[in-house]
Amino acid sequence: EAQAPALKPRVILHDTDEPIFDAYGIEHELLRAQARKVWLKSGGYLIIDQAEALTAIDVNSGRYVGKKSLEETITRINTEAAKEIVYQLRLRNIGGIIIIDFIDMD
Repeated sequence: EAQAPALKPRVILHDTDEPIFDAYGIEHELLRAQARKVWLKSGGYLIIDQAEALTAIDVNSGRYVGKKSLEETITRINTEAAKEIVYQLRLRNIGGIIIIDFIDMD
């Protein structure tokens, strides 16, 4: 309270016997953040492979089947994937050479 009064509303005392990581699902989130396969909300997914020289990311449609044309479905998945890739790169602190294989639009 004396050090950072602006943070007081955001601080919660954890006073139960349950381990704090279990109570808030931290371990699950850490494992998910390091997973090779990242599911998209649409049902598509990313495969992220990190090597010493580069990072390769493959975009797949997975179980997503759009209600409209194939082109619109692919565009929707690729757009969602691009946003998620930006998030994943920051989350995983990935830099350097990055190769992204989006779903082919032809």
